[in-house]
Amino acid sequence: MLIGYQGVEGSYSEMACRTFAGDGSYEMKGCPTFKALVDDLMRDRVDYIALPVENSTSGPITRTIDLMKYLEVDAVEEIYVKIDHALITRKPVAIEELTEVYSHPEALEQCYSYLSSHPHLEVREYSDTADAVRMVKASDDPTVAAIAGSHAAEMYGMNVARENISDNPYNTTRFLFFRKGAKPRLKNTNKTSLYIETDHSTGSLNEILNIFSRHGINLLNLTSRPIQHKPFSYGFFIDVEKGTDDTLHYALDDIEKVSRYINILGTYQKGKIPSYEGVLVNE
Repeated sequence: MLIGYQGVEGSYSEMACRTFAGDGSYEMKGCPTFKALVDDLMRDRVDYIALPVENSTSGPITRTIDLMKYLEVDAVEEIYVKIDHALITRKPVAIEELTEVYSHPEALEQCYSYLSSHPHLEVREYSDTADAVRMVKASDDPTVAAIAGSHAAEMYGMNVARENISDNPYNTTRFLFFRKGAKPRLKNTNKTSLYIETDHSTGSLNEILNIFSRHGINLLNLTSRPIQHKPFSYGFFIDVEKGTDDTLHYALDDIEKVSRYINILGTYQKGKIPSYEGVLVNE
């Protein structure tokens, strides 16, 4: 079985894949972009893909979830990965001597306060955290740095100039693992992700929320996203605390009657949020 992820070896997505694989005989394949990753899944080049869909600091990762709106896919597992961003350089160097820092846009956003405290640093977006480390390693310029996990610094033989630079010391990313196609829903599940478009009439979203409430279903997340080619119209990504049972089935039947479009993206077991015991809080 082949698992795809965005980035290179040493990225947080690859860490999530290793957790998903467990002791199974899985191979892993890195992709340069999320779109290429999703294309690989839909063209049967990989069996599963890892998509980061939400971060405890920066919120929903819309560049990934937007790709899944209209696809026939099935989320089968939810995995949380603790994010420990570090400032990484080729060799030990004073922060004042650094000129540029590279990382994935999400990582840069999650370290906004730290970077703002060093305004002399030029912040540069890069395709992936671990790939930024590889780029800095290959550079002849000792004044450039990357932001990635300390494990990536160790993997590529780099120097950790400063650990624990995330704004949120409890920084965690939620990943969903998708397979292609509509499959029989997994048994003994307790969470479902779906995407819904209403007719945008007055009270249409409220009607859907009332259906969930009427059936006793707890909403865990509601994210609105613009619909392409329909200015100022929105669809909604929703996570609910229900799996494969009749309650959810009846609720979805009622929602289909009042929605223009509904796509069940997966029903799975809730992932385990990491322990934060002993986490260092930035002063």
